[in-house]
Amino acid sequence: MSKNRYPSGISRRNLLTAGGVTAPILAVNATKASTLTHASKKFVKKTPSKKNNVLFICCDDFSPRIGCFGDRIAKTPNLDRLARMGVRFEKNYCQYPLCAPSRASLMTGLAPDTTKVWDLNSDFRATIPSPIETLPQLFKKNGYFTARAGKIYHYNNPSEIGTPGFDDTASWDISTFPAGYDRTHDEELVEYYVSQKKMVSDIMANGWKIDPPVAPPPGQPKWYRGGKGPSGIRLAQDGKTPILPLSRHGDLGIALAGHASAGSDEQMTDYMVAESAIAMMAEHRNEPWFIAAGFFRPHVPFIVPSKYFDLYNLDEIELPQLAPNELSQAAQTAYLSLNPNYGMSELQHREAIRGHLAAISFVDAQVGRLLDALEQQELLENTIIVFWSDHGFMVGEHGQWEKHMLFERSVHTPLFFAGAGIEAKGTACRRVTEHLDIYPTLASLCNLEGIPSYLQGRDLSSLLTFPEENWSHPALSQVRRQSQSRSFMGYSLRTERYRYTIWGESAEEGEELYDYYSDPFEKKNIAKNIDMKKIKEKLRNDLEIIREKRRNK
Repeated sequence: MSKNRYPSGISRRNLLTAGGVTAPILAVNATKASTLTHASKKFVKKTPSKKNNVLFICCDDFSPRIGCFGDRIAKTPNLDRLARMGVRFEKNYCQYPLCAPSRASLMTGLAPDTTKVWDLNSDFRATIPSPIETLPQLFKKNGYFTARAGKIYHYNNPSEIGTPGFDDTASWDISTFPAGYDRTHDEELVEYYVSQKKMVSDIMANGWKIDPPVAPPPGQPKWYRGGKGPSGIRLAQDGKTPILPLSRHGDLGIALAGHASAGSDEQMTDYMVAESAIAMMAEHRNEPWFIAAGFFRPHVPFIVPSKYFDLYNLDEIELPQLAPNELSQAAQTAYLSLNPNYGMSELQHREAIRGHLAAISFVDAQVGRLLDALEQQELLENTIIVFWSDHGFMVGEHGQWEKHMLFERSVHTPLFFAGAGIEAKGTACRRVTEHLDIYPTLASLCNLEGIPSYLQGRDLSSLLTFPEENWSHPALSQVRRQSQSRSFMGYSLRTERYRYTIWGESAEEGEELYDYYSDPFEKKNIAKNIDMKKIKEKLRNDLEIIREKRRNK
């Protein structure tokens, strides 16, 4: 991988033109920052003489198909490199396996039942009754330059690439949102592994709505959130930015489709996201910064340069095995579709997984560029690096695809803390953690003042020194099911050994219990086993206690 040195004196004008050879769409938003001092922190052995920076890296739809997590196929040399620089959390879980609820939860430090964001349309600033500070806002108050490139809060991916998406402008001094060749050209060329019409038909046949209709906040016109403006032009979530025209395929947001692009890395949106982040790191190298790089891949459609598809031989792709009675192990509500893999052939299944892996390897290359830039700019010693994904992604486990379910692959996400202040470099933490823990951990590691008292996660700092210390805190994930006639929530509690899931307020829609020590692929639901009664009661009680606490905040 090339290591081009980025000059420390790069100008903001150059930042706006960074991003590739195809004259990308790259928009910017700026607000004024404020400053405060910072305090000492109990977990740091000595107070650093300089504030640590934070490089906050996020991906969309990325379950831990990573070499250092034990995946035998995925080619992820840079994430493996990141693992050697810090601690990888092997049992980390999102709060909600859908983009907007998950991201709103992580960035506010509040569970979905507190934010009241359970869909793709709600704005947490409107649903949370009292004023709250997001994670980057807290850094701004402590004197940090804060910026994002790409997708951190919700975007309709890929249709809103090139717009602000569902951004929170109070979080950032600068925002950049490029659109590359993958959005402006290649969407016309995608090939379906299974048609969108078939996917939608199968999901609706199982009784579920694909998505609730877009509803503007009270008092706002219909076009305010992602609708059409007065002239008929479709608008972004900010209510004013025009959206690029859809391809002939329409909106590809749930499409199991891909394309081995003839475009170069430099022409792709996510390359430009990394380029923007690198430029901002260089420009602000002499002040503390919190810079977020949000990659749009490996979300569908899998559009990346062809060389990343070439990394994978179809014959080497491993398909999840589906037992004959697997779709009857849990209640019908646990699945999006009862038609295994939407009826794909084995070849289509292999091609779809290869597309997903190609997109993972492309994102991995962009992570490598960010790490190279930190090294070249001599920023590694005082930069904390965090890598996370909004939720997981299923590629045929239980015959299911994508997310919006409470199975392991849907809610299991990678999490890395690396760089400055991380004592246990090159180790794995196998304790159960959740997205809510990221906010308080970063605030603690950076000795920030004014950390909100309402945060619902736990500081993981001690696990960054002693990854195997005693830690008995489970993770709680949830997802809502909606049909024409009813709506209810599912909740899933994950401990180191078990997952217990209830559907409906009192499990009236079904329940599941899996023992990962004896059943790592969730093939046997033991919720009705007599000998599991006491364990199930304990898990049910713990689930309800956590759920009620998060509802009542």
